[in-house]
Amino acid sequence: MEFIADFFDAIWQWFESIPTFIDDIFVKLSAWYVIWVTKAKIAFVGYSWEVAQEILNQLNISGTINQYWGSIDSQVMGAITFFRIPEALNIILNAHLTRYVMGVLK
Repeated sequence: MEFIADFFDAIWQWFESIPTFIDDIFVKLSAWYVIWVTKAKIAFVGYSWEVAQEILNQLNISGTINQYWGSIDSQVMGAITFFRIPEALNIILNAHLTRYVMGVLK
């Protein structure tokens, strides 16, 4: 008789472990989904960056900026270059254009 009681007790414990098992499955599936979405967003940022570079090339924004930089006084240009302001502006321009492209493509 004890065997029957142990058998039904084991079945009952198995039924009680089902919610924990389902929770574990959903946690794993959610983690895989989050990782997949993160990798997709990283790939999308790379694609948007390439589109932004192409826009910069076709609009000749770099040429226009270089033309205006050439008209600045040499002493002022030396100070601006020392503080690396042109590189900072380039990074900001590229970041905003990439963000704009991501918003358009979204």
